[in-house]
Amino acid sequence: MIVAHLSDLHLGHRAFDRWEQGVNVRERDLASAFQRAVEELVDLRPDLVVVTGDVFDRPDPPPGALVTLARGIEALRDTPVVMVAGARDTPRRSGDAGALAALDAFANVEAATTIPRSIAYADRSLHVQAIPHGAVLRGPQPLVEPDPRARFNVLVTTGRVARGDGPGLRVDPAGWDYVALGSQHTHRVVAPRVAYAGSLERVGSTPWREAGEDKGFVVVELVSGTLDFHPVAGRPVVALAPTRAPAGDPEGLRARFAEVVREVPGGIDRKIVRLHLRGPAPSDLVALQGLLADVARRAVHLSVEVDDPGGAPIPGPELIQRVREALAPEAPEGAVALLERILTPTPPAEGRAT
Repeated sequence: MIVAHLSDLHLGHRAFDRWEQGVNVRERDLASAFQRAVEELVDLRPDLVVVTGDVFDRPDPPPGALVTLARGIEALRDTPVVMVAGARDTPRRSGDAGALAALDAFANVEAATTIPRSIAYADRSLHVQAIPHGAVLRGPQPLVEPDPRARFNVLVTTGRVARGDGPGLRVDPAGWDYVALGSQHTHRVVAPRVAYAGSLERVGSTPWREAGEDKGFVVVELVSGTLDFHPVAGRPVVALAPTRAPAGDPEGLRARFAEVVREVPGGIDRKIVRLHLRGPAPSDLVALQGLLADVARRAVHLSVEVDDPGGAPIPGPELIQRVREALAPEAPEGAVALLERILTPTPPAEGRAT
């Protein structure tokens, strides 16, 4: 009995205000990652696919996100699929099931959106208990019980399993053949047969924090308990180590910046790039205008963080104000806007925080 566990698809996620052919680039990246995962699942032919929350990036996803999910489910039409709503799939208004409820119209899909559901697959001697975010959030604590009549029991939920008196869902993992968890974007096995699959892509406004992590989904064999992680290729993210640049040497900063960009393995084109400068004076950054414009044009997104000589981050608003003061009064507004976009921390993506 093979179960495939996907999580945190965040379909419809938009970031960086980068659009191509009318579509946000990051929205298309997440859709592509899901499509690649579905293609692999079609070849793997699992007995069950579970998706543990944050299927969409917000409760009212754009039409393209719905189409992407519907096409994926259609490709898996011969495989049962169980989904639970995560924090981002859950509308603020009580009683509103959200867009995820529409997926119940597919014959192979069971979606738990507001209340827990128990699903029996008699032909597989399989029982699945699906507990959505809202059922844990609003209380009382849902009853979590395996079915002793079933050969296999799988728990599908979003959030955390409580430890001791801590927050989370009260679960005894010993009663389950697999506990599929969602809401964390990093794949992590927390106990035997208990795991977070992690997201399929680097989601959010600061994806460079996950630059060194593989993204993908989990496949578990219930009889043996063997768990395998299947990586899914995504948009390349480059997070460079801090580069020292002495204050008061704008030309030296230009040379060092250009050198660092040239040394990025495989180049910067079509990648998400984070550069980290340590030590330059904000006025020195004015010398980077042309180089920044070139990198920003070639990369999907460029972010530059600046620390003071002691290594303390300079807050975005303060940094922008000091750069503005250093710019000549006749500086083109486009140059000012470019520096503000690159040097200011990116705002949170649309939707609710996980």
